[in-house]
Amino acid sequence: MNQPIITRTPLDRLRHAVMFEALLLTLLAPMMSLMLNRDIVDVGMLAVVLSLKAMLINPIFNYVFDRYDVKRGNIPTERKLAGRILHAIGFELTLTATSLPLIIWWLDVTLLQALMLDLVMVFAVMLYTLLFNLGYDRVFPVVQLSAQLSTQLSDQLLPQRQDEPVRAESY
Repeated sequence: MNQPIITRTPLDRLRHAVMFEALLLTLLAPMMSLMLNRDIVDVGMLAVVLSLKAMLINPIFNYVFDRYDVKRGNIPTERKLAGRILHAIGFELTLTATSLPLIIWWLDVTLLQALMLDLVMVFAVMLYTLLFNLGYDRVFPVVQLSAQLSTQLSDQLLPQRQDEPVRAESY
């Protein structure tokens, strides 16, 4: 592909992260409360803290993963299933590494207990991540410009130098 690949804007990445976490929180807090037989406020607060942490990591991880796709000549919003699975696994591994110490401290559990809890949550969240991102890319696609349209926009947006000959347009 000779054209540069257009990726998401910072504002779009922010919208993605907020929507992702808001929906996940509404699913996660009640599920954790039932699983742990603990007060929903206690686990809900932990879920909020984990969510805020994930919101900080999410746009950074997605930006890096998108750059990886672009470097390989792939359009991030047109990822194949294998790329989406790799994205979801990488994101969850990053979150697990940063969540375990917090879970151990907050819930006063052992490393093994925290890991077991996190593994259950990881599989649930990986499926959610896969489905959410697939839906998000369909609802909010990043449109790639065709070569002809890109040239036309460049011609309209960039002033022509006086010493350049005028090009005859052929359609």
